[in-house]
Amino acid sequence: MDGILHIVSKDKDYWKNRKVGNITAGEDTLELTGGKKQEILGFGGCFNELGWAALLKTEPSVRENFIRELYGKEGCAFNMGRVPIGANDFSLEWYSCDETDGDYELKDFNVERDKEYTVPYIREAQKYCPELELFASPWSPPTWMKTKKVYNYGRIRMEEKVLDAYARYFVKFVEAYKELGIPVSMVHVQNEPMADQKFPSCLWHGSDMRDFIKGYLGPAFEKSGLGTQIWLGTINGPFVDFRWPGYGAPYEEFYDQFANTILSDKEARKYLTGVGVQWGGKHQLEQIEASFPEMRIMQTESECGDGKNEWEQAEYIYFLMWYFFRHGAEAYTYWNMALPEGGVSSWGWSQNSLATVAEDTGELTLQPEFYLMKHFSHFIKPGARLLETKGHWTANALVFENPDGQLVVTVMNSMHQDRVFTFLCKEKSFSAVIEAHSMNTFVIDGGRG
Repeated sequence: MDGILHIVSKDKDYWKNRKVGNITAGEDTLELTGGKKQEILGFGGCFNELGWAALLKTEPSVRENFIRELYGKEGCAFNMGRVPIGANDFSLEWYSCDETDGDYELKDFNVERDKEYTVPYIREAQKYCPELELFASPWSPPTWMKTKKVYNYGRIRMEEKVLDAYARYFVKFVEAYKELGIPVSMVHVQNEPMADQKFPSCLWHGSDMRDFIKGYLGPAFEKSGLGTQIWLGTINGPFVDFRWPGYGAPYEEFYDQFANTILSDKEARKYLTGVGVQWGGKHQLEQIEASFPEMRIMQTESECGDGKNEWEQAEYIYFLMWYFFRHGAEAYTYWNMALPEGGVSSWGWSQNSLATVAEDTGELTLQPEFYLMKHFSHFIKPGARLLETKGHWTANALVFENPDGQLVVTVMNSMHQDRVFTFLCKEKSFSAVIEAHSMNTFVIDGGRG
């Protein structure tokens, strides 16, 4: 049909054009209800050291083409990105921006290490997306600010001089990046604040983060005049919504003990633009959305996989994306954009990535989740709105309306048999066969008619 584009991806058969047909009578439909939900901010990934190190093993033209595929308008058209403040678990080494013990004045603060890996990575992306919007988060404070002087494990010392210095540490990071021509729009207070990990991490009680935000971090950014937003993120728990000896989440990971403790405090909440939630925190989404609808929500880190980069994982991630968007997420952030083959982290976890690089040849391979992200990000523009739907396909589909009225429909069939899909939308109605284990995007010019 004229005015309707249909793109299909299956395992090892990506990004193929298909045709749609005239309306087919049947019960398996997707229909707009007329309701509109959140505005979409965009899509992106994280600028990690291991990713850039892998890309440096490719030929310059290969590296350039890959960045273009991520941030260029003809590729994924990413417009967002995440940057660590100091080391994360995909850094080549552990570090912070000021490891001088007791440097409360932050005289030795610097981002020199970032200039070797993170900054060049970001600048390559800026070539294709000058309006790139970044959010930053620490995995660990400087070790001397913690209860244990190590990057992994421990908590921040809840002492006034430490908290004051740490708030200014955030500000200085944003200022340093601004001087480099890299604006940071948002900071998230802590990566995975409910996880005490073997890699750079810092465990936070909800009450401690509440007091840090309202007493130190919020006032520090207010005084700075930078205009940088503060987000409550990146929430990573609870992983399960029940308590059972040996299995359930610790009590402090539950909503009331963390998110609600912070958000219900009006002095803390006034400094927060929204809440950043990663894959492990999805069980808190509904409560946040219900109690604090004024809080914007963004997804900050997609689930990591196992390094095998199988199509089955891409199917799984579709439904993770579906869940986040259905519960108010304005943005979706992939984790590692590139990794060496195997995707082994500095602490031994093999993870997926949008592309892998062969250690011996430097050959770059786009992986299934690259195409999954492209099915969304290439077509859904900043400012798009999620539309409410009904029908038997609702749990397998999402519909977005771009600012120009264009409709983007994403559909996943993870079943073992083909299914007929019928989209009901006035004169723009159509039917198509959704192949087994396929990802589909329909683009409908002219909107809802």
